[in-house]
Amino acid sequence: MVTIAGTGNPFSVKGMAIHRYTCNKDMVDRSFYNSDGDLLVVPEMGALLVQTEFGFMHVRPGELFILPRGLKMT
Repeated sequence: MVTIAGTGNPFSVKGMAIHRYTCNKDMVDRSFYNSDGDLLVVPEMGALLVQTEFGFMHVRPGELFILPRGLKMT
């Protein structure tokens, strides 16, 4: 994960940051959890099959999904 930009004050919990995260293999028997903020996920190459606590989503390149803060993704 690489931070690209950010603004605000982390101590006052106001502001935002932009990060880039690269995945190159399946998450087998693993989960991803972010308690800091919402995630906007935009696949660039290949579709994603995302399993959350509420079920499965199939996200193709050019589509996006938002993972709200505190929700687990496997």
